[in-house]
Amino acid sequence: MIARLRRALVAQVSAPLAVSTEWNQYYFDEESAAYNEIEVRLGEAFAVVVVRGGLPSEEFVVRVWHRRADEVWLVDSVEQAVFVVPREGVIRVFEIGETLRSPRLPDVHIAVATLFDVMN
Repeated sequence: MIARLRRALVAQVSAPLAVSTEWNQYYFDEESAAYNEIEVRLGEAFAVVVVRGGLPSEEFVVRVWHRRADEVWLVDSVEQAVFVVPREGVIRVFEIGETLRSPRLPDVHIAVATLFDVMN
């Protein structure tokens, strides 16, 4: 599902934004570290990071990333949903049958069913 999401993002995200080619682990300081499966950057700044998991279990990870990224997407393979968690604003949950969208990436629109390889 992460590979499918990465391909969809690469196909739809355009410069000056850039999509990472692999997962990354960051050590921000002695007490703060975080990983992501995918990152979308605007230069050196993180626009969106994608992490496996859901809410509330990954709430701490989201808080760590919100210090550096405008938005965190949690891809939950169990619930087959994507949680879009902005630094400010309302959390949105996209499920099978819906199209994943984000104000942070206005040109991106991804059918959630395709991420989880579900025929809809």
